[in-house]
Amino acid sequence: MDDKLVERVELWAEKLDVLKPGTVVVVGVSGGADSVCLLDILHKLCSKRAFSMVAVHVNHMLRGEESDEDERFVKSLCENYGIPLKVFKEDVTGFANENGCSIEEAGRIIRYKNMMKVLDEQGAAHIAVAHHRDDQAETVFLNILRGAGIDGLCGMSDINDKIIRPLLEAGKTEIEAYIKRNGLSYRTDSSNYENTFLRNVIRNVVFPEIKLRTGMDLPASLLRMQSLLKTDRDFLAQYAEEKFKELLISEDRNMVVLKRSKVKELHQAIAGRIIRIAWERIAGSLRGLESVHVNMALNIITGDGNKVSELPKGVRVTCEYDTVAFETDTACENPEPFALRLDVPSTVELPAYEMIIETMLIARDEYVKKSGETKKAKESSLTQLFDYGKIKEGIYIRSRMPGDVFFPYNSSGKKKLKDFFIDSKIPKYIRGSVPLLADGKNIIWVIGYRTADNYKVTGSTELLLYVNIRRKKN
Repeated sequence: MDDKLVERVELWAEKLDVLKPGTVVVVGVSGGADSVCLLDILHKLCSKRAFSMVAVHVNHMLRGEESDEDERFVKSLCENYGIPLKVFKEDVTGFANENGCSIEEAGRIIRYKNMMKVLDEQGAAHIAVAHHRDDQAETVFLNILRGAGIDGLCGMSDINDKIIRPLLEAGKTEIEAYIKRNGLSYRTDSSNYENTFLRNVIRNVVFPEIKLRTGMDLPASLLRMQSLLKTDRDFLAQYAEEKFKELLISEDRNMVVLKRSKVKELHQAIAGRIIRIAWERIAGSLRGLESVHVNMALNIITGDGNKVSELPKGVRVTCEYDTVAFETDTACENPEPFALRLDVPSTVELPAYEMIIETMLIARDEYVKKSGETKKAKESSLTQLFDYGKIKEGIYIRSRMPGDVFFPYNSSGKKKLKDFFIDSKIPKYIRGSVPLLADGKNIIWVIGYRTADNYKVTGSTELLLYVNIRRKKN
């Protein structure tokens, strides 16, 4: 294995800790020179590095018999290497028409969909594709034409989640030289010379014309710019991730909640990145999120009052009081009603609320001997004392119910639970997950927020109900 390009790919794999022993790599193979080069290099490395490969070929059905010949070529190629091959035939034109996208975009979506399918079936670690430096320059120029920000101007990454690009630092001439010295056959896609696709226009017309008229090597300039911007982008991304962690209040698969006042304090460049991070955590990727959506979210976050904005992919941004929640429709669904009768004494784990609740009865005289005179704990305390003699219907831990009312401690009368939440500026996303300690239907304690005045310990209390909550997380 004395080929320099093979050695470079191996060093790249070691640096990024990919192509590891025992792993499976899905390789996209069109039959063109780039993918044939990639397949040959990975085949040479797989025995040395002890990983295995599965090839995927997608017949786009765009060029009739020529597309079928590409498929037959790839089948023969993989048979010669002894590499398993999965072939998919897809109506790319039909998909483009149905989804209102270009043929190029439709082909890309379909290729990755099928490669991801094989990755899941095989339990593979990565999908390897054959993008190279010239592709990178074209991508950066395309993104300039689209008015992309710094992330778009940084182009493709050599590793992006499950996608790896082992040849991204290799030029097209290097790949062609590798093909020649190794005597490899490949297919030429005739549509590459048709200037009907924007990328082909850039490759076949724009870059050569600029070279001809100015002597400037535009791809080389674009790649220098991309490299410089990548350094800045990586710093901003790292800083935004650190700030995101500082601002994060809570997170699950359907919701991310941030401290609104802290987002407002940030420079717009960082605040926008934090919005993108929150979106990606909910939506699964940044695809579909554009600057107009980020600005929309920024406007309601930095504005006044409680506001809601609907974004693509069913993601809603809700600003309430000092929180901003990114949530899906699933997150907004009301949880199933929950009620559990508690024995006294007992220690019960409540998975629905991720907490452990301990209850016991203590005679007042015994409590005074051990701990001194009874004192009212802070309302935010998770340890409280109640007058057990006032409890008539049994002790329950439950979720809220329509029409719930209670008598907040030190208040002059009863209040609807809903109004208490509003007055206490408790965001809607929290309310359904606030557990209640109840005497049947009557609320004893809105846990973590307020106890009920009509169950407080008084001078005539003889038997104390001691309740202690231990949360498994905040």
